[in-house]
Amino acid sequence: MAGASVWLAERSSDDTRWVAHSLGVENELSLLQLAVRRAESGQRGYLLTQDPDYLKVYEESVQTIPTRMANLKAMVDDNSEQTARVQQLAEVVAAKHDELLKIADLQRQGRNSDALAIIRDPAGQATMGSFTDVGTAVRTAERALLADRTARSAATARWLLATTLLGAVAIMVLAGISILLIRRSNLSLARAQQALAESNSHLEEKVAERTVDLQDANDELQRFAYIVSHDLRSPLVNIMGFTGELDAIRRDLIEQDRRDADEQRSQIYEDFDEALGFIKASISKMDRLINAILNLSRAGRRDFNPQQLDLNQMLKTIQDAVMHQAQEADAVIEIGPMPTIESDRLAIEQIFSNLVDNAVKYLKPGRPGRIGVTATERGGFVIIRVEDNGRGIDAADRERVFELFRRAGAQDRPGEGIGLAHVRALVRRVGGKIRLDSEPGEGSTFTVILPRSWRA
Repeated sequence: MAGASVWLAERSSDDTRWVAHSLGVENELSLLQLAVRRAESGQRGYLLTQDPDYLKVYEESVQTIPTRMANLKAMVDDNSEQTARVQQLAEVVAAKHDELLKIADLQRQGRNSDALAIIRDPAGQATMGSFTDVGTAVRTAERALLADRTARSAATARWLLATTLLGAVAIMVLAGISILLIRRSNLSLARAQQALAESNSHLEEKVAERTVDLQDANDELQRFAYIVSHDLRSPLVNIMGFTGELDAIRRDLIEQDRRDADEQRSQIYEDFDEALGFIKASISKMDRLINAILNLSRAGRRDFNPQQLDLNQMLKTIQDAVMHQAQEADAVIEIGPMPTIESDRLAIEQIFSNLVDNAVKYLKPGRPGRIGVTATERGGFVIIRVEDNGRGIDAADRERVFELFRRAGAQDRPGEGIGLAHVRALVRRVGGKIRLDSEPGEGSTFTVILPRSWRA
């Protein structure tokens, strides 16, 4: 009886360890799911509201995802079937983790519209669906193991209790130790189950809370878009109308006072004309900025259609379009041999039209201009360089020129600081990258790297 009690006590301890192991696997899975969902909710909340609390939630959660995934893999390495499921889950989590980092990178670059486009992409929702499905499969399998191990633990406990009672007199000390171990095991099991239940409850509450917050943020974003496109333009139209009225009143006053005009009245009219001119200029600038914002928004939502493009023909057309301005600036545009690529025609035309037009616009006065467009191929990519010997850009402004409504250098050319921001957005939209190398007074080189064959 003593030997049987010792053996059953060891078996009970082993069964309890496996039960705790299954509970640990479920708990680690719950923590991983919570981290992924908190990271996604925090990122979306920050993107839509700019509330730093959401950013803090995102940063804390996204840092724990790799650790949780590694812990889960280590815990199931004793079970080949669960290892395969967790490996599948790791692939889905890696894809989601990369998506979150990509969206965060876009946010840091100020490209919120591109970040929102990724969030709205059905592929992201499909990834989360796969994440949920695979996680459910892992949890279901582990719960089946938990049920089996719990049953074995309970059976072992019953056998141990029976043996202990039969040998109570002979092995009183050993019986007492065994009972203590059983109670301790049951208490640990109950605590683990309670902790798991609380964890699941908190997870559901957090998901529901973040869902409501995200819906509110989406509604607020839609209201803001309406204000920009409608409410902001309505008073602008009224201002333009009343400015016209003021101009008409001024002409009537001049006509009325023509006979008895004096120097003071002439000065008043000059001040009136100056103020009216400032108002009109400000209205025009505001209208251009609103149109630029709306155009960028429409471009972000436009469906891109890849097709075969002859870059030689496209750049020759762009060269012909700016030839008159180039001749006035005493500049020469040279186009080297260009490859054929597969991409969106309108996006590629806008990219290189902007770059060539800027090169002509910002040539250095007093020096014959030279603008060259060359291309090389490397692997599955095409590298196109637009080089000029113009004014150049200071090192501190090389990243700034790609920001919306930002310009560098002397402001002696018309523009709103939109062109290069639009260029970078389009380059990234078609799967490419753009880089600027420049020296003040020497010229600039814009390097555009595009995939040879791009699919939307």
